[in-house]
Parts: sequence; structure tokens; C-alpha cells
Amino acid sequence: MLDKLINELEKRKESYDHLLENYKFFFKLTTLSVADVYMYAARLQKEYLNDFKPSFINECLHFRGHLKSIGSDAPNTIQDMCAFIRQKNVVNIYPYIDISLRMLLCTPISNCSTERLFSALKRVKSYLRSCSKENRLNSLAMMTIEADLTSKIDYNGVIEEFATLKCRKKC
Repeated sequence: MLDKLINELEKRKESYDHLLENYKFFFKLTTLSVADVYMYAARLQKEYLNDFKPSFINECLHFRGHLKSIGSDAPNTIQDMCAFIRQKNVVNIYPYIDISLRMLLCTPISNCSTERLFSALKRVKSYLRSCSKENRLNSLAMMTIEADLTSKIDYNGVIEEFATLKCRKKC
């Protein structure tokens, strides 16, 4: 179980590294040459063919020029760039830039459920339960993860039913 967890975490790190490799040009958009921006934007566009049209590359070049014309007041972070596009009301001019930046900003949020699972598993798999079978451990983890649902369940009926099935009457 621990090996699987380590393997999954390593895969996630590789995925994040790959994602950041594709998006890193946005962090230094104003300092890159036009040829470099073109190359990085083309790579990102090929990675997300269904999300970005070929005009994404030209948008990146135009956005670079727009940011360079602003000078030192140009946004530096992805979040600032996304806010800048919205505040200046230029979403219609840079629609694919807006989409790409929001995709990057939303990526960690989409992994929250996985993070919750690992946190819950750590809490459930304590020293006392280290000899539990995998099936029981999975059930305990699910109960911990879905605590908001399990706290609403009325267990009295379940206890009553269990008590009648396993009743050991003393004579």
C-alpha cells in the first residue's frame, strides 16, 4: 500500500513538472524573444489541441507585446495576468490566453479530492491499525473521507439489527 502511494505521488510530481514545463514561458513572457514565445506557445497549443486553436500562438505574441508596452507595471504572476485580462476587459482579445491561464490556476484544485484521500488514509492507518486487512482499511478510509455523510447516519437501526443477528442468549 505504501509503495503504491509513493508511486502515485511520484507520478503526480512528474505530471506537475510536465505542466509547469509547458507553462513556464508565461512567467518570463516579456523577457523572451519572439521566436522563443512562438516555440513555447506552439508546444502548449499542441498539448491542448482541443482547447486552443492555432490562433493561440499569435495571441501569445500579441499579449507579450501588450505587456512589454506597459513596462514595469506589467503583471508578473499567472494570477496577476489573469486578473489583468479581466480588469482591462480584454478577454475578447485574448480568449485562449485567458483559458490557458485559468486552466493552470485550476489544476491544483482539481487534485484536492486526491489530497483528501491521502490525508484520510494517513489518519486511518495508525499504529494500532497497521495489521488491518486492505479491505477494512479501504472501508475505514472511505468512512473518514465521507465524514460529512457518515455523521448524518442513524446507527441505532444498524446496531439493533446487528444485535439481533449476533445475539448470544444466556440460559
